[in-house]
Amino acid sequence: MNPHLRRLCILACGLAGSAAVLAAGDEAFVAQWPLTLPSLDAGAYQVELDDTVYATTVSPALRDLVVVNGDGRQVPALLQTAPAPPARRTTQALAWFPLPATAARAGSDIAAISELDPDGRLRRIQWQPPRMDAPPAALLVDASAVEAPLQALVLDWGDTDAAFERTMRVEGSEDLRDWRPLPAGGRLLDLRRGEARLVERRIVLDAPVRVRYLRLTPGAGAGTMPAIVSVTGESSAVADAPALEWRALEPAGTTDADGGFVFQLDARLPVTHVDIGLAGNATARWTLSIRERDDAPWRTIASDWLVYRVGADSRTPPLALDAALRARQWRLVPDAPIAAAAPVLRLGYRPERLVFVAEGAPPFSLRAGSGRAVRVDAPVAPLLADLRARNGGRWAPAVATLGARVELAGDAALDDTPPRDWGTWLLWGVLLLGVALVGGFALSLLRAPKPS
Repeated sequence: MNPHLRRLCILACGLAGSAAVLAAGDEAFVAQWPLTLPSLDAGAYQVELDDTVYATTVSPALRDLVVVNGDGRQVPALLQTAPAPPARRTTQALAWFPLPATAARAGSDIAAISELDPDGRLRRIQWQPPRMDAPPAALLVDASAVEAPLQALVLDWGDTDAAFERTMRVEGSEDLRDWRPLPAGGRLLDLRRGEARLVERRIVLDAPVRVRYLRLTPGAGAGTMPAIVSVTGESSAVADAPALEWRALEPAGTTDADGGFVFQLDARLPVTHVDIGLAGNATARWTLSIRERDDAPWRTIASDWLVYRVGADSRTPPLALDAALRARQWRLVPDAPIAAAAPVLRLGYRPERLVFVAEGAPPFSLRAGSGRAVRVDAPVAPLLADLRARNGGRWAPAVATLGARVELAGDAALDDTPPRDWGTWLLWGVLLLGVALVGGFALSLLRAPKPS
């Protein structure tokens, strides 16, 4: 091929590729938000979406929400729901009783020597140990008052000079007669060497268990267990979830043909709870429906939904949805005409996070609102799982913050019709012309007389 023609073809292809990249650039999005990173070496970051982002994005699945680097290229990103609140450890002192050797053996009937109150809680064990400070052959623990499943037991024997190391056999029962083994790990020990002391008081259950009674029997080891002072149960309880954010909507115009009230939501909020604001004392049954646009059919979300309000404090709790919804239109239809003022629709949600990998050079920006551009699927979830395994279960991506909204193409970016890019057409014309010239050059070579 002619060297000049070769350069022309390469230049045409390169310019066409550049035009394709620019087609998903600034003019493809309504607006952007600069991102401030706490540090540049975290690698993975998360940014919480706010109302301005939800009001700008138009995709029902938020596919037009991307993060770009300083070169304007997308970086790997993943949309995640609000994180679940971390579990917190709760402790509760448990009633315990020493057991004689005869009651510590497998198959023993502790109920025969026990006195219970009407709630099934142990009052006392009817036996007399030989000494008040003598170590028991086993312990009977009353866990009937524990609401959450037990994950561990902590035994305290105070400060003693007696060194020991023992495994503990753990069994559970509902009636003090039939006992089943509960797999548990860890060894109890209290060892000293000079001024140093090594103590382990926790018995960790292999799996959380909810059982009325526990029997703890010392197993293999060395030394004699000292007298127990107290027994504490450990459980995990889920912390209270973050408070919902609420958006209150007034009906859009008058009632529709079915006597329902239509509400317009101007943001892609991940609605998980719905409430109805009623004026004064009122009670009614409602049907809740959603749809995306005026010409779409209504889809029923809840029917025969009883909502009431009596006084200032007595009212129906919000309705929890099975999954987050981002519909544009919502409708409430009462089962009978209401004489009170039109209801207010309250939509509850928790802001989501966009997790991204900081590939390329800063600065990084969040872009939203597009009729053509979409977020590229990237394997971010396996990367986060690997980072969490390396850094511990409580690891989380560093938190990036949103800056002020910057307008890009505005509403023009919402047009899903591919724009006529005359520059690209010209480049393709040049490319086709080059192909034609190459073809003509080849034909001329074929028609030329062959040398004798």
